[in-house]
Amino acid sequence: MAVQVAIDMTVKAGRYEELHRWILEHLAGTRGFEGNISVEVTRNQDEPNRILFVEKWVARENFENYLAWREETGVIAELAEMLDGDVGFRYHDFMGV
Repeated sequence: MAVQVAIDMTVKAGRYEELHRWILEHLAGTRGFEGNISVEVTRNQDEPNRILFVEKWVARENFENYLAWREETGVIAELAEMLDGDVGFRYHDFMGV
């Protein structure tokens, strides 16, 4: 069954434009990874330094494999340099309604 992954992060002050370019550079790799169904990236209207990725994957295992690949290739470390604090991950099942 498909899973929705919500990834919440806060970009450091003054680094939003850099993060935006970084996302554009790496998003194709996410969308092309085995098991990815969709990715949407949003910016909080009230807290513009907060970014939310809303992703749909065939299975949680696909997302975990993707995350391991991004860690191995150093992309996670690049991202972490632009962020203020930890990244939050939430996994949701679709209710079919």
